[in-house]
Order: sequence, then structure tokens, then C-alpha cells
Amino acid sequence: MPATEIIETYHTLWKIEESFRIMKSTLEVRPIFHWKPERIHGHFVVCFLAFMLERKLEMMLNDNEIKNSPEKIREALNSMQLAGVTLKNEEVFIKVKNTPLANKIWQILKLKLPSNINTSEQLKDTLNFKKDMRWGQLGFF
Repeated sequence: MPATEIIETYHTLWKIEESFRIMKSTLEVRPIFHWKPERIHGHFVVCFLAFMLERKLEMMLNDNEIKNSPEKIREALNSMQLAGVTLKNEEVFIKVKNTPLANKIWQILKLKLPSNINTSEQLKDTLNFKKDMRWGQLGFF
């Protein structure tokens, strides 16, 4: 290999090291409470998929000239929250203000943002959930 190619390859090494750091710390790849081989394998597969999705989103943002660290992207995604309240015996969901990065992520993924106040049916329509799905199946409540 020419010296310039070796140097260029070496400079991309930080991305690999960052990937291992993310998988070990942020995603908690180590199966802490699993003892059966199939549970350990399943835990690793879920963590690896999360890592791959995180990297894909980071690449999509970079393609749109939005450079952010995985930590900032995760913070932006975590800012996308809904608060459930009961008004006049009906449960509604109030959207918490997203960060600017979170809004850009929604735009890049071509997702429709929920309104500021939503019923569960409006949320299901906005987020394209199947009509027969329950919030419990989706991880809500």
C-alpha cells in the first residue's frame, strides 16, 4: 500500500474504535441478566440492530450535511416525548417540544410529526400503526 493510503486508512480507525465504544457503553451490549445462550444471543442481536440503525441514521444526517455525534442524536431522539393526560374523561397526548435536531431527523426520515394535542386514534393514524394494535404492544404505558 502507498503511504498515503496507509495514513488514510489509519485516520478512519477512530470510527471503528468509536463503534466499539458505543456498543460497549451506550448500548450496553454485555448481557447483564441473561444466562441462557439463546437469551444472550437475542440480546446481542437486538443491541447490534440498534447499533446499525444508529449508524445508518448518523450517515443519513451526514448526507444531509447535519453532522452530530451519536450522543447528540440519541439526546434528540429522547427529546421526542408525549405526555399522557386525561381531559374530560378522555386520554390525550401532548407533544413535548422537540429539539431542532429531532425535527430534522423526522424530516430526513420523511415522518409526519404528531400535532401538539392528540387522541390515541390520531396518534395511531399519524404514526401509521395498525388499527388493532394496542399501546402496550408498542411500548407505551
